[in-house]
Amino acid sequence: MSYWTENHDKLGRAEESAYIIKFLQQRVAERIGRGKTGSYVLNIDATWGEGKTFFMKGLFADLKEAGHPAIMIDAWRDDFSDDPLTAVVAEFDRFLTNFQSKDRSARKRIKTATENFRRNVGKMSLLIGKGIAKRATTYVVGEAAGELAETAKEIVSGKVEVEAVVDDATGEVIKFTQAQIDKFAELKLAQFNEAKVSLDNFQASLGNAVKTLSGVDFKPPFFILIDELDRCRPTYAIEMLERIKHLFEVENVVFVLATDTTQLANSIKAVYGNEFDSRHYLARFFDRSYMLAAPDRLEMVKFLLNASGMADDKRTMSIEVDEATYISKVCTQSGMEIRQIEKAIDLLSVICSTWDEPFPVETVLIFPMIVAFLKGNPLDSKESIDGSFRGKGSLLALAIEGHNIRELYGIVSGYLEKPLSAASRDKVNLHNNAQWNALSHISQIGYEILDQEFRNGQRRHRRPAFASYANRIKMAGRFIQSDLDLDQK
Repeated sequence: MSYWTENHDKLGRAEESAYIIKFLQQRVAERIGRGKTGSYVLNIDATWGEGKTFFMKGLFADLKEAGHPAIMIDAWRDDFSDDPLTAVVAEFDRFLTNFQSKDRSARKRIKTATENFRRNVGKMSLLIGKGIAKRATTYVVGEAAGELAETAKEIVSGKVEVEAVVDDATGEVIKFTQAQIDKFAELKLAQFNEAKVSLDNFQASLGNAVKTLSGVDFKPPFFILIDELDRCRPTYAIEMLERIKHLFEVENVVFVLATDTTQLANSIKAVYGNEFDSRHYLARFFDRSYMLAAPDRLEMVKFLLNASGMADDKRTMSIEVDEATYISKVCTQSGMEIRQIEKAIDLLSVICSTWDEPFPVETVLIFPMIVAFLKGNPLDSKESIDGSFRGKGSLLALAIEGHNIRELYGIVSGYLEKPLSAASRDKVNLHNNAQWNALSHISQIGYEILDQEFRNGQRRHRRPAFASYANRIKMAGRFIQSDLDLDQK
């Protein structure tokens, strides 16, 4: 069973995965045919909540099924480390270590390639620790002063007389004579040349390992998938891109990154400043970007409702419209993004979890209020609640599946400050005065909702449950208030 079938692919991602694999296979072959060397980097772009991780896991499974060597890295999980090189190299080394083949000579070649790779990784790691190989990143990120001071003290200590060897951390100042500067430059150049040699050796051993793998049980290219980069610390994300660009320029290696590129660009601005052209900066690292197709709203809502675990008897739809269809149409009319829809359904599930009435929540009435709340409506007065259904630019400017939700709200809200007995009495009077049949179907539904609560027997002299919706929404919303604040900034 494929990953997509097993995980009920409701978003049509299987087709996109197959298309991207075919594109990358062809593009890498074309580049090699033209004599162009180096790795290829594809950015998978999608906003938060549109299923990037789900897609990357499926792509990873498809690549292995297609016979490609592949590893997958969760960048956010690994960003506690000082250098992204560690995460990538560790996963690559694990792949080589776990390699199994019936061909004895193949196992021997892979073992030799692994040993050479590890040896050169060790040299690269040492140099990165000295601050040589990582200079392109640390100087722009702001660590250069500390690194330079530390290296300078290491070089001059015990060898050259200095007036003072101090860095910003201690408040002292480094002062060098001209002779000391010349000595410092000489040693730094020596380290730089050592770094260049080690980088060449590292790339050669990496390329040899990939070539060896491709000559046995796998077919090229080697895929390295990196997920959740946009959730990492800005400096870590920048350094990951730098490592990919400068250290992994090896033929038949493909990087596939999954990012919310807008969010990643904003994170980079946090480092370089708001005036920095972070989009153009990112484009330097990507050979191509692919925008994942926006999920079908209805299928997404069905998936979220099913995944929420809400009990079916805690909510109901009094109008003749499927709940998922209704929710998706309200969300579409209000222009909600996928992550906002996810929060709206999550909020509904919190309300249902704490619902203690003997009758269910009316989704048709509470969901427009949830959407309004998530879009900034405080729901703190009759006027603001009216705004969810009737106000200027109301979410329900159009009828849903032929049902006028504003009219339904109008009937029920007329009893916000009245007991249910008043609604039941008015319904009886409408029947007795032969006015019932003159009402629209949607108005009749409004009276039926109120009458069913009245007939329950426990709330006859209390206000309708609808009167508690606003407060329940606000209390449930406090569970996700921090997320809401971030969305509205």
